Amino acid sequence: MKCPVDGDVLSAEKAEAHTGYGCASCKGSWLPKSYIDSIQYTKEFDPHKFFSTLKSSGHDATNSKCPVNCGVLSSISDFNGISYCPSCLGVWFESKALKNMLNNYQTKREDAAFADIPNASVGIFDLLGALFK
Repeated sequence: MKCPVDGDVLSAEKAEAHTGYGCASCKGSWLPKSYIDSIQYTKEFDPHKFFSTLKSSGHDATNSKCPVNCGVLSSISDFNGISYCPSCLGVWFESKALKNMLNNYQTKREDAAFADIPNASVGIFDLLGALFK
């Protein structure tokens, strides 16, 4: 895959604290649709709402090709530094745009019930141990 900005080869890596494809020269990030969908597992993020907002926002075709060569990227007037491919729904984030977007969503927390299970099970074993002494 090639960077839509400068044509450099994109490398698979952590792209601004999320898995994606980054450009070493312009510091932009490409996230395929499945990667955008996966944000919901770490952040309070609704990918359906995100894509719905992208599609309904005002956008203009750019001269930049989609990194997977399926179309031309569209810039989004409501999202500074974000373009997407209407064909594959991959999203291009200019430098720091992904980080700025992710900062708008809280990190998901583990369910308290799961966090308390180890302590509860130790208490039960301690109680059973005391009964059989």
